[in-house]
Amino acid sequence: MTSSERAQDARLRKIYKKTLAQKTEEIALQDGRCAICRRPFPPLKDKNGKTFTPYQDHDHKCCPRRLKVFCGKCNRGFLCYQCNKWVVGVFERMNVPLDRFVAYMKKWTK
Repeated sequence: MTSSERAQDARLRKIYKKTLAQKTEEIALQDGRCAICRRPFPPLKDKNGKTFTPYQDHDHKCCPRRLKVFCGKCNRGFLCYQCNKWVVGVFERMNVPLDRFVAYMKKWTK
């Protein structure tokens, strides 16, 4: 492991209670892409040659963000920044039922 990988592994262990190897394996199970929008994480690239950084998503009801250390049981998938902040983040903060959002989008998307 390089010094950068060791630092990332230590950070993951401290904050998310997982190893770098576990993160790599979980991202591989998602085909190396965001679990929601399917944007590619390195080493994959999209049609414009871009890659997106994977962010660990977790349930903030279990471990609030202000704690900055999480139990590890509330970890979900890996998301790109946009999906983590704007899709999941908005739904969690606004407490909007997902089925209501899906019904609304289906009504207007034909």
